[in-house]
Amino acid sequence: MRPNITIIIPDPYLPLAEYCRRTGLKIETARNLIEYGKLPIKPKGLQKNGLIEINMAALTVQALSECDIALSAQ
Repeated sequence: MRPNITIIIPDPYLPLAEYCRRTGLKIETARNLIEYGKLPIKPKGLQKNGLIEINMAALTVQALSECDIALSAQ
């Protein structure tokens, strides 16, 4: 039987500045990663100059998918 692991993402979205503070990444580097499609962001919709928020849920799923585990969302 496989064990169940619960992963809680306390902040599904983080403003760009907070993400950079927590990870130690420079803001310009993070902007480049976003531009290259390597760092997922929350869609801004019609607000093209709106707040950039990093999608932490997508990053978590990406990291988990690189492991040899089965995922299911509930």
